[in-house]
Formats: sequence, C-alpha cells, structure tokens
Amino acid sequence: MRTLNELKRFAGEAAGLLAREKDLAAYEVYCSSGEHKVVRLNYTSDIPSRGIEEFKSLDADGFALRIVTKRDPRETGSASLAGDLSMGAVREAVTRARHALIVDRHFPGFPTMPRRLDQSASARLQHSDLLRAPDTVLAAAAWQTIAGAISEFEQQSPLRLAHPGFVLGGDISLIRDRVAITNSAFEDIRADESAHFVSSVTVLIEGFDAKGTATAVGGSRAELQEAGAFLGRHAVTRALELRHGERPDAGQYRVVLGQQPIAEILNYVVMPSLTTRAFQAASSAYQGRFGAEVMDSRLSLIDHPDARESPLSRRTTCEGLPSAKTELIRGGRLVGLLSTFYDTHRLISDEHCDEKLGPASVESKREFPAVSAYRLGEGAARRFDAHPGANATNVIMSTRNGVDRRELLAAIGNGIYIGRVWYTYPINGQRAGDVTCTISGDSYVIRDGKLAAPLAPNCLRVNANIAQIFANPLAISGRSEPAIVWGAPELYFVPAIAVKDLTLAAIGASEAPARE
Repeated sequence: MRTLNELKRFAGEAAGLLAREKDLAAYEVYCSSGEHKVVRLNYTSDIPSRGIEEFKSLDADGFALRIVTKRDPRETGSASLAGDLSMGAVREAVTRARHALIVDRHFPGFPTMPRRLDQSASARLQHSDLLRAPDTVLAAAAWQTIAGAISEFEQQSPLRLAHPGFVLGGDISLIRDRVAITNSAFEDIRADESAHFVSSVTVLIEGFDAKGTATAVGGSRAELQEAGAFLGRHAVTRALELRHGERPDAGQYRVVLGQQPIAEILNYVVMPSLTTRAFQAASSAYQGRFGAEVMDSRLSLIDHPDARESPLSRRTTCEGLPSAKTELIRGGRLVGLLSTFYDTHRLISDEHCDEKLGPASVESKREFPAVSAYRLGEGAARRFDAHPGANATNVIMSTRNGVDRRELLAAIGNGIYIGRVWYTYPINGQRAGDVTCTISGDSYVIRDGKLAAPLAPNCLRVNANIAQIFANPLAISGRSEPAIVWGAPELYFVPAIAVKDLTLAAIGASEAPARE
C-alpha cells in the first residue's frame, strides 16, 4: 500500500496543477490505496484438497478528478486513472474530464466545511497494527483454523466414519485502505486510513447431515490470531450439535430471528431505504413516512463511523467532510437519513420534497448532514474509481426494555429459532419492504420455550415484510451483538428479535440452494 504521506503529497501537487488551469472554476482531487486480501478455506476429508486456496486480491491504487468550468457553475466532468500518481497522469485525467463534461442542474458545488478531527479517534486508529501487517498473518490464521477444526472433529465426533464427508469452507479477509482528498474550497489535504478483518467459516459433516458456522471480526493482529484459534473449533462444535435436524412443514410460525438474520434483513432492505437518494427517487420502503413511527418504540437504529465496539472506523468521508454518528430511528420513529453532499441538496431542492418525505416531516428536523459519503468498490475498501454514495459504517440497533435469551424463547413457546440465513434479497421492489431468505443453518425447533431439536439446513424459506419483523415484535433481546453480512462494507451490531406469524415455505430437494 502507498503511505498516507505519498497520497497527501500527490493530492497537493495535483491541486496545484488544477489551480493553474484558467478555464476551471473549481476542482476536486481524490486518491486512494486500498487492499482487500481474501484467503479461501477449502478443506475436504474424502478427496484431495489444498486446505487453502491462493490469495484473492481486490487491491487498487489511483485517483479521480472532478472539475467545474467557469462558463457554467453546473458544468462538471470527472475522470479516474489507476496506478499512476504522476503529474502526467493528472494532465491526462484533466483532458478526459473535459471530454466528459455535462451540465448537471442539480450540482451544488463542492463541500466547504472546515476540517474538524476527533483527535481521540485519530490516536485510536493509529494503533491498528493490521495496517502494516504482512499477508502471512492471514495465511497463518487460515491454517490455524483448519488445524483446529480437524482436531476438534477428531476429539468430538461420536463415531469414527470411514468417509465422514467433512468439508470446511469460508474465508478470512483483511480490508485496509488509505485515502486523501482536497478541493478548491479546502485549505488543507484531508486523509484517513482504516484496517480490519472479517471471517466466516462453515463446516459440513455429510455423514451426520450436519452444518455449523462461526464468524469473527477484529482490528488487530492479536484478535486475528485469536480468531484463527477458535473459528474452526467452534464451527465443528456447532455442526455436531446440529446433526440430523428436523424438517418442519410449511406454515406460519412464531420465530426468533437471531443476530445474523436481522443483520441480513437490515442490510438488504432497511438500510438501502434510509438514504436521501432513496427518498428522492421514491424507492424507499419508508416513503412518505419521515418523522413517523416505522418500528416498534423499543427499537433505535444509528450509524456510528467510530463506534468503540467496532474494529472498523472511518473518520473522514470521501467528500472530505468529517464523518459523524447519524441517528436513523429513535424510539421507533424515523428521524434521520444517510446522505452525500450532492444527495442532500437534490432532495431538499426537489419541488416534491414535502410529498416524498411525508406529512410528519414538516415538524421534524430535516437537515440531512452529509456525513456518510464513501467511494466503495466491490469489496469493503474505499476505491478511487467509485462514485460517492451514502453508506453506513457501523450499524447499531439498540433496544429499550430488552430481555434475556430465556425470556426471548419463552415468548415464542413453540416455534423456530433462526440462527443463520442466506440468499436474502428484497422482492416486489425495494419500496414494498418484502424480503425473502433461506434458513441455512444454526437453527432449532423451539418447544415449550426451549431449544428442543436442530433444524435441518436449507429446508425452509422466510417470506416476510419488514413491518412484520420490526413493527410489533413479541420480544427483543437486550444485547446487541456483532453480525457479519458477507460482502457488505459495513458491520452490524444488532439484537435477536421474536416475532409472530412469520410465513415459512418448505424447500424441496430440487429447490434447495447448493451447499457451501
């Protein structure tokens, strides 16, 4: 990775070159160096395997320019170049940006806010030793995970099978990025860096019809080493606990949705609806309900870019503004939206803004600060060749009057505990708020308020609306715990939620998704 000093030096020199272009009224320079290293776990007991695959990388260095001409304050052009941080590359990018000029009547100019940096956050981030850790730490954690899983299986397996069909899959990913940004209204170069890892491990034991998973997140080499020590062992233990699961009939059930299913539903349906862009485009599941009650009054939802419980921290947005906590839902009421500088202006200046936000918004605070604009690529690292979009960093759902696990199960009586889902996506359009997902494992049948028997993986599919889940739950866990959504650029800290009358459809053998 390039250093912050390299990026800041380039941004300053590029800004100096652009300032000398006589036909430009304003400009922005953004450069980044990002790494997303992935180690794929691939161990099978019955056929030859390599254990881990070669590293997959989503690495990218480069810069992007945006220019505004003097002849029209709304005439803008942009261009990006990979790899080359030279003044020759800047001149080429300016030429490309001029060829790409368009008149955007919604363009509000570039942000002008003075720099404000939380020094405590800066000091905390500088101690992340993952920023400079070699790739070998990932490989070491991966081999440790595999060795731990094999050892645990040999110790805990109730039978010695000639062909157990033991399969371990998943990945360990290290995400780190550095960015620098300036524009013609800034007096300084603004920079940021972050580093964290995420991991998800799945164990299949075909001889026992068993499947279990384990996940981990962290922000240091010590936490990565600790994750390697327990991930494989925990996934095996979970799989053995869940062997020979039951296959209930389709129907309506009382259900506990664990942390991972809640995170998935938030990620794919709720969070995309909580942006100014979604409201401006009239595609939000909460369209016309800003300021109104959209969830149970016991629930609150925030995005916190520098949450202490999270290893992921973003202190500066990709528009050069200080990031900040955004209250989205307070006591069930929709009170805030994620936004970029451009999208805030677009919504507020929309002649149909009042209609799009809804009648309750007239008495609500409608400022929508641009504190969550990030250029995110295919992975979780920031990238120069992506456009700024409103995105969360750490999504935290908290609860009032939450209950413990025993009370949560007691509220269900007889039903299903859903611990893990996949193939989650909105159906009938984002605005409908309908969601479907497949129960993939870590789940149980609940009888008399207790976990009575494992649920077979991939035998049931959830079909629901977000209002069924969040508007009137039977009970809510008092603890918000970390949960990973595979491929998501944000982390989630959420409670488990008990709901009633959730429709579960049976999946036949021909319908079930392929196993991991």
